[in-house]
Amino acid sequence: MTGEWLPLTPDTTGMDAAEILIFTRMAASAAGGTTMDRPEWVATSPVAVEAYCCLTNNKNRGVKPNAGGDDTAANGPNPREANKYGQIVRWRPVDEDHAADGFDWDLYVMAGNPTVHSDTRAGSANVNEGNLFNSPDGMAIDSTGLVWIQTDGKDNNEGDFEGNGNNQMLVGDPVTGEIVRFMTGPNGCEVTGLAWSTDRRTMFVGIQHPGSNWPDGGTPRSSVIAIKRDDNGLVG
Repeated sequence: MTGEWLPLTPDTTGMDAAEILIFTRMAASAAGGTTMDRPEWVATSPVAVEAYCCLTNNKNRGVKPNAGGDDTAANGPNPREANKYGQIVRWRPVDEDHAADGFDWDLYVMAGNPTVHSDTRAGSANVNEGNLFNSPDGMAIDSTGLVWIQTDGKDNNEGDFEGNGNNQMLVGDPVTGEIVRFMTGPNGCEVTGLAWSTDRRTMFVGIQHPGSNWPDGGTPRSSVIAIKRDDNGLVG
């Protein structure tokens, strides 16, 4: 599939430069941009000319217009109405030039639950009982090109979200599409933020607003955890 970037200028939006910078979503609507399912983190690959964006979810997709009155009918990169699970879109610019106006795109993954659904809510083929997740939010791509996905969604483990468990971090192969769960967070948290030490032997992960008495049995506190291998090898 292909797409085209639209310039946000006074001529294309009818807004002045300051308004465009402050009210960017409205400017994009005025220029005719595609409404998306709650875009969150964007990441570019250091080893391939491609970029990814987490589209976390959109319960109103195809249900009602957005706050600006834009049509939210299901479209190419946002194919599901009342989207509870989210997806990740991937762009590859024309001629491998990130400054180009055109791009090819696909969906790297559509989160879902194939243990509950058999339609589009089951997700894409790379979602299975062993890696169930919803609401991709945070993202980073490491120096080898692996795609790290962090979630901020429903963790009640019931109904449409049965088997999803707590919010988590997964890692995906951008070539094969394989995705595996790397870690899960405490109850009620969002897993967000990812960085490595310069020697790549320590990974730092953000744990935001835990709902349990994590980390020490008292008042719940947001934290940054450090992850190392037992053999002190490279992480990721």
